[in-house]
Amino acid sequence: MLFIRWSDNDQYGHINNSIYYFYIDTVVNEYLIRQCGLDPLDATKTKPIGLVIASSANFYAPASYPNLLQAGLSITKIGRSSVTYRVGIFQGDEDQACVVGGFTHVFVDPIHRRPVKALPDNFKAGLEAIYIAEQ
Repeated sequence: MLFIRWSDNDQYGHINNSIYYFYIDTVVNEYLIRQCGLDPLDATKTKPIGLVIASSANFYAPASYPNLLQAGLSITKIGRSSVTYRVGIFQGDEDQACVVGGFTHVFVDPIHRRPVKALPDNFKAGLEAIYIAEQ
């Protein structure tokens, strides 16, 4: 569940397109924290970090405050060091998404910023749980 804030609306009375990227980022990172073991407060610098290398969104219908949003997340590609996420955002109980977007992370060593040789097994298992091959 995503809560729309009053300030998320723009002058046209609907959520500004840039705000959806905050929502998408929140959905992805919450999953990575809860299901893949990502610890954003890990100060040991022993885990890879994800850098966004591409993002996109397609807009199908407006949404606005004070409605609630639902989100669905899938993984559409898992590479050696990269992951592509797809997020559908729905207003209330609507069947059609108002926005479908996502982004690609490349996971890198936090010190040298070079792609990792492989994603950690426990991390990859969490990703594979919601993997759906892109059509």
